[in-house]
Amino acid sequence: MKKEIEVIGFDDAPFNKKDKKCILISVYMRGNRIIDNIYFSEFEKDGLDVTNKIIKVVKDKHYPKIKVIFLYGITFGGFNIADIHKIYEETKKPTVVIIDKKPNFEKIFKALKHFKDFEERKSLIEKAPAPEYMDGIYVQYLGIDRERLKRIVDICRLKSKVPECLRVAHLIGRGFLYLKKERE
Repeated sequence: MKKEIEVIGFDDAPFNKKDKKCILISVYMRGNRIIDNIYFSEFEKDGLDVTNKIIKVVKDKHYPKIKVIFLYGITFGGFNIADIHKIYEETKKPTVVIIDKKPNFEKIFKALKHFKDFEERKSLIEKAPAPEYMDGIYVQYLGIDRERLKRIVDICRLKSKVPECLRVAHLIGRGFLYLKKERE
């Protein structure tokens, strides 16, 4: 497998309680060293539109080259839950959720109770594959086998336990937090 495998990673920028919109950050990379593009999209805080935003970015100009889609968690902007089955089905690209620690589903479902569409949101989480431990992180994945995923994650890591595209997206998100503080 080549060292410059093309991947795209998605994370959200930090947000405030009063925010209605959040920023989705996407970093398209080759391996763990070459950033080829960065995308920004807006989505609703606690909405249900992040899945379509992710699909739209993936299907942009780098679509033919993308080998794996990485998501930094399954929830974005509070509880805007990514439907990884829909992402995989509509893009035909392996879709992988990376999580730092094992999710506490009991706590998550309790927090979701106040949403009118609780059952729909709960269903999105329940139909995702169960998180599996892999080298310091948890992964949920579709369209790829565990061994190939492990090789790709190893190739895409540089300075942390997560693929570099996610680390960079996360760093960019923290930059938005600094900008928000500066404006206050």
